[in-house]
Amino acid sequence: MINRFTKTALIAGGPFGLFMGLFFALIYQSIIAFLVGLASGIVFGFLLAIFTETQRKKMQSKDGRLDGELIIFQGPANHFLNGEGRGGWLTLTPSRIVFKSHGMNFQNHSLDVGIKEIVDAVPIQTLGFIPNGLGVVLKSGKKESFVVNTRKKWVRLISEQIGVEQLNLPTASGE
Repeated sequence: MINRFTKTALIAGGPFGLFMGLFFALIYQSIIAFLVGLASGIVFGFLLAIFTETQRKKMQSKDGRLDGELIIFQGPANHFLNGEGRGGWLTLTPSRIVFKSHGMNFQNHSLDVGIKEIVDAVPIQTLGFIPNGLGVVLKSGKKESFVVNTRKKWVRLISEQIGVEQLNLPTASGE
């Protein structure tokens, strides 16, 4: 099976290199220009994979806990705020989801949403057609949007936590 580093490099670098190769070939009318563009994609993908793995090591919990809470799931994510997709780390615990940006963004801050505030978690399309989005609908009507790997797993795990939280709600009689 292909490892995570190689997969990141290929997924990011392949389309970028193909686009740049075609772009350079059209401008310079040369196969060499196409190959230079393709090579730039390979370099871009490799550098992005290095950055991603560095951030993973920096942000991933070493002990499986966040502020003393057991971590159910965690991973790299982008959170959209005012038109910017901020890169960082998304963590799910039994009581909340937490996003922390990695510090290389124009807008750096954390987002901490209690499971009690979440109505639904749904898969969404980034840019209207890329199937890598996670939408989290809040009771306030606000919707938080993320780009994640394994979005179906995120949706399932968040939905499970919402269900567990609803089971723990007191009844009208206070029981």
